[in-house]
Amino acid sequence: MFAFKKLVGALLFPNTILLALLGVGVLLLWIGSRRRHARVIITIAAAGFFLMSYTSIWSFLVRNLEYRYPVLDTARNDLAEMKWVVVLGGGGTENDSLPAASQLNPQSVARVVEGIRILKSSPQAKLLLSGDSSAVNMQGVAQMLGIEPDRTVIEKIARDTEQEAIEVQRIVGNDRFVLVTSAIHLPRSMALFMKRGMTPVPAPADFLVRPSPEEPSSPSSFWGFGGIFPASAGATRADAMIHEYLGLLWGKLSGRI
Repeated sequence: MFAFKKLVGALLFPNTILLALLGVGVLLLWIGSRRRHARVIITIAAAGFFLMSYTSIWSFLVRNLEYRYPVLDTARNDLAEMKWVVVLGGGGTENDSLPAASQLNPQSVARVVEGIRILKSSPQAKLLLSGDSSAVNMQGVAQMLGIEPDRTVIEKIARDTEQEAIEVQRIVGNDRFVLVTSAIHLPRSMALFMKRGMTPVPAPADFLVRPSPEEPSSPSSFWGFGGIFPASAGATRADAMIHEYLGLLWGKLSGRI
C-alpha cells in the first residue's frame, strides 16, 4: 500500500502530467500522422508549464494551507510542562561521506532547527525525531547544535505520516507534545494525529510562502513585483500543494482523517 500511494501520488503531480503530455505530443509530431492533435497537446503542455512558472498563483493557494496554524510562541505557559517535542522527518539521503545536515533535505533541516528552538523553552521535554532514515541524521544535527544525546529519541520505523502517527503514539502515550513539521504539511499531520485521539500542539516550520514584513497578514503581500516573472519555484509550490491535498483526500476517503 505504501508503494502504491507513492506511485499514484507521483503520477498525479502537475509536472509529471505536463511532461507526459509533452512527450506524447512530440511523439505524435514525429512518428504519427495526426500532427494537428500533436500541436494541440504540445500547446496544452506548454500553457501548463507557463502557468506553473508563476509563483504568485501558487503562493496564494499554498498560503491557505501554510497559515492555518500560527508560529509557536515559545513564551506560552504550557510549554514548560511539555514532555515531548516531536519532529517529523522530511527525507534525505544516506551518504557517510557527507555531514549529517548535508544528508537531509532542506525541509528536514528546517524542521529540526525549529524543534530545537522550541525544546529550549521546554526544559523537561525530549526531542523525538521521526521518519525512517532521516531521523538518525536529524539527531546528528541536533547534537551538532548543542542538544545532549540523552534528550533525543529517534523513531525510524515509520515511512509516511500515517505510520509516524502510530509510532509516535506508541512512544509518547497520553503525554501532550508539540508537533513540528513543514507548514504546508501540518494540516494533514494534525488531522492524522488527532484522529488517533492525540492532542498535539501545532508548530509550523519550513514555510514555502513568506509574506513581506510590512504587511504580513495582507493577501497582496504574497504577490509582489517578482511574481510577474516566471520562476521554477512555482512548480515546486504546485507539486507540494497537490501532494498535500491528495493526502487529505486519501485520508478522508479511507477514514484515516
